[in-house]
Amino acid sequence: MSASADQMFTSKAFKIISVGLVAVVVAIGSLRLAGYQPPPSLPNEPALATRVLAVEDADQGTVIVRDAKTGENIATYKHGEGSFFRATLRTLVNDRRHKGLTLDGNFRLEAHSGHQLFLIDEISGKTLSMNAFGPSNTAVFAALISNHKEGEGL
Repeated sequence: MSASADQMFTSKAFKIISVGLVAVVVAIGSLRLAGYQPPPSLPNEPALATRVLAVEDADQGTVIVRDAKTGENIATYKHGEGSFFRATLRTLVNDRRHKGLTLDGNFRLEAHSGHQLFLIDEISGKTLSMNAFGPSNTAVFAALISNHKEGEGL
């Protein structure tokens, strides 16, 4: 190859790499501006409190939340109540459906230091940081773990 052919190839390669890098930076920036957050990861330290939730649909649109280990009734949401709780669980169940997983299964609620609260789908492994939804919505789930005897709660 001649020197000018080498220069032309290097110049094209540089342009292609530069355009590719700019495209990646723009794509990542756009995702962040659109509100995309990477999935939360659980802290490395053990949870202060953990409660496994069994959720069942009952008559007339009622949702019953039980402690999966003891069967204790933790909360009951009648038709029209618990909209944030219902929406959150519906999202996790739809994720299971989309992945072809069983729709039945429990959800683990973990309280960590710094008032961090996580809801983990035990079937899909999906983790939601409840703190990301604001204090009033976090409180809905904090109430489900706060009276739990194995830990301090929040």
